[in-house]
Amino acid sequence: MSADEPTVKASVQRLSRGALSPSEATLIVEEPLQIIVDSVPYTVLMRTPGDDIALAAGFCLTEGLIENAAELGAIQACDVEDANQVAVTRAGDHPPLRPPRQTVASSCGLCGRELIADIMRDLSPMTRPFTISTERLLALGRQMQAGQRHFRTTGGTHAAALFDRAGEMLSFGEDVGRHNALDKAIGRLLLDDRLAQACSAVISGRCSFEMVQKAARAGIPLLASVSAPTHLAVQLAAQVHMTLVGFLRKETLTIYCDAGHFEDLR
Repeated sequence: MSADEPTVKASVQRLSRGALSPSEATLIVEEPLQIIVDSVPYTVLMRTPGDDIALAAGFCLTEGLIENAAELGAIQACDVEDANQVAVTRAGDHPPLRPPRQTVASSCGLCGRELIADIMRDLSPMTRPFTISTERLLALGRQMQAGQRHFRTTGGTHAAALFDRAGEMLSFGEDVGRHNALDKAIGRLLLDDRLAQACSAVISGRCSFEMVQKAARAGIPLLASVSAPTHLAVQLAAQVHMTLVGFLRKETLTIYCDAGHFEDLR
């Protein structure tokens, strides 16, 4: 397996018509990636190999370590044997690094509530002008699912696709982690300085608070998922004036927050 090979083969036993027989399965690769920020080991993500630079760039933006592409002073993969590392050096003056946002998931009680409140206060309302029809959004959902090349062979990945106001796909990310998939899609546009063109994001999997947070930091006014949002995701979307859609399927969708972006609902 090469360093960036996203899938591997495995020998399995398949049950068919009451009998087991030898077969072969395709598995999605999951490996750790360490992100180093300003020479400080910051976090380790479990991800699918490939697009590591985009993943690290998107992570730094959506976690609030940088505000825009100009603050991404330098980013490069480290040449370390038997280690997956990307080093990020931020441009300009920045406050000391805070613990990764993932601590929200393991916190509880008052501390967790305070951290979530801090995140909400840090996010600005959506101001990017944009409208779309429900019919067009359904088409974007089908486009995202059609792009899941590794899901079709492994059944083990998530995906995220970013689209411009005309419905053209700008970037696509696929990974074992739904957060990573969105960070990869965002990071690609950040590195190309095209993130301001993204008006809608379509993702697979559950739409949690963190997914809304990432889309909000990227300034994306509409987030749609094939699955359900959490109650906290809906609260945050409403606060930042983001349109939030769940259960985006072939011909159906559920609107949880309508920030005025649907042409046919005006």
